Amino acid sequence: MNSKQTSSKPKKPLPASFFIVVSYENEEAYYRLKEKAEDTFSQALYESKALPKWTHQFENFLDSPIGRFTRILSLKRRISREELPSLQKECTKFQTSLRKSDESIRILPGYLTPYNLVLASLEEDLHRIYMFHGVFAEIIYTYQGQKWIPESAAWAFFKHPEVLYFFTNLRESYVSSLEKR
Repeated sequence: MNSKQTSSKPKKPLPASFFIVVSYENEEAYYRLKEKAEDTFSQALYESKALPKWTHQFENFLDSPIGRFTRILSLKRRISREELPSLQKECTKFQTSLRKSDESIRILPGYLTPYNLVLASLEEDLHRIYMFHGVFAEIIYTYQGQKWIPESAAWAFFKHPEVLYFFTNLRESYVSSLEKR
């Protein structure tokens, strides 16, 4: 055993790349959300094309239908990981106001790090960790062997090649920006 005691102080992790997944029916509602997100959070960094429809395992029990379209909007602002509940709260406000023009709109905030991709959720489940203010965090992907590996509980949406491709490119851009620091 080493006789020297090493003191390790907790170290704050690097800021994460912030994104939102948006499921919607009405294009106008999506563009209004994009405008609100840019006004509130920061300018958009990347925006996906229309992706496969986001689905929910309990779709029949949801309070509103699920839209036919899904997009991912990455924002320039880097976030502290503990901000996720506050960001979820803002996204819920946006969702509530936009439901007047598109009852199907759903906004799911998350963040990306070099090691994983985390999504906020308001629903408790075995694989989610409670943060605070009714918000849970769920790891969707871990980065292993030069690629994203979806967790077994990840929604089918996150297993589509187009979605993996988007997040792979977002990770490359994010890691590249960290190297320039």
